[in-house]
Amino acid sequence: MLRLMRKYRSPAASLGLILLLTSVVAACNATSSDSLGSAPPSGLSNQVESCALLFPQAKEIPVADYIHALEEKALMVYENQTYSYVSPEGGVAKNGPYATWFFEMFLNDVSTSYPSSFGSFKLGDNLLLAEDYRSYAAEVCSEHSNGVSPRGARIAFEKFMNQFTDWSGHASRWESFPYIETGAEIITAPSPAGLEHYTKYITGAGVVFVGGAAVPDASMLAARESVIYLTSARPEFRSILKENEVRISMFAADDTSVLPEYADEHEPGGFAMGMTDASMTANANWLCYPGNWDGGGNPVIHEMVHTINHVVFEQLNETYFYERVFDLAVKAIEDGVFGTAFSQKLGEGQTQGMSEYVGEYWAMAVEGYIMNRPGFKDTHDTREWIAENDPELLQLIQRYFPSTEWEYCPGYGDHS
Repeated sequence: MLRLMRKYRSPAASLGLILLLTSVVAACNATSSDSLGSAPPSGLSNQVESCALLFPQAKEIPVADYIHALEEKALMVYENQTYSYVSPEGGVAKNGPYATWFFEMFLNDVSTSYPSSFGSFKLGDNLLLAEDYRSYAAEVCSEHSNGVSPRGARIAFEKFMNQFTDWSGHASRWESFPYIETGAEIITAPSPAGLEHYTKYITGAGVVFVGGAAVPDASMLAARESVIYLTSARPEFRSILKENEVRISMFAADDTSVLPEYADEHEPGGFAMGMTDASMTANANWLCYPGNWDGGGNPVIHEMVHTINHVVFEQLNETYFYERVFDLAVKAIEDGVFGTAFSQKLGEGQTQGMSEYVGEYWAMAVEGYIMNRPGFKDTHDTREWIAENDPELLQLIQRYFPSTEWEYCPGYGDHS
């Protein structure tokens, strides 16, 4: 069944925002003493105590030089295409352990330098605050000491540098839901301020599932079951999903604009979650469950595969995956094994091409593998088909996802 599926596009990875970063760096180069903003009280240092204890060798440098250098280093990470695919037309399917690369950059930053005292600093049209710098540095040093997720540092960095925080779905704009063990029971959502739309809540496999009043309970239970199965071969993924506060915001409407975090987004099926996003989304009406016998793709499975890539694999520095997946995609497309008749909702001015096909190959194939229902996908719809037509991909899938039997949408054959 053909369906409009959204290619995962991290705000930090889009070409337009990379060009914006370039212009910000240029503005930083042009910064004069008039751009320093307000000064802090005399004698106040911006070095964070926890970082000073860990890295006493770090040197104070002038704030303008510090911010310029930090922007340059961030731009180098954003533009790293070691594992990305660049099409002959110039389209880019970004891929790689960006969470690992960013944290390595952050750690190098706080271990070697910190800015001279400042209260605020004018960078282009943005006012950078010393308190946001200290939050960023404290997150990096805390996460380094405790060995936890780099998500907090990445969010704090983007807030400090005013990068991508104008997007309504940026995690800095929303308080996270607590993780409550619910079992297979939907409870009243413990919704933070601004997220009262969500009245239903359930957890499983380290993931929070929330929905408004219009989202059927049965769809949330089906979504939970699919994610539990999806992560069953690698249960360690669940702790990483949990510590990165992965949430699925479910909706039962035409598109995501009914959700408070995404009022300006009009994605019909849903989209994945990156390291600094508030959540991923999925249309409950596109799921197969009792009372909604839908024989097509599953946006929870599809977008969760993307999310595992952009959260779990990035944090684990899973280079085994990144070194292989796009080569397999190109080969499957060139051999006519991977069907490219699907449509995607793309940004204004974008057209679907080779980079989009390559970027969707993994999630579409794993989605079909997990559902294992003939005809539910137009390509890679069953394990038997994948084994016969794309055997190298099957090996990569089974490195991360279960090979045990599971019946997707039991009862479908009696009601379809």
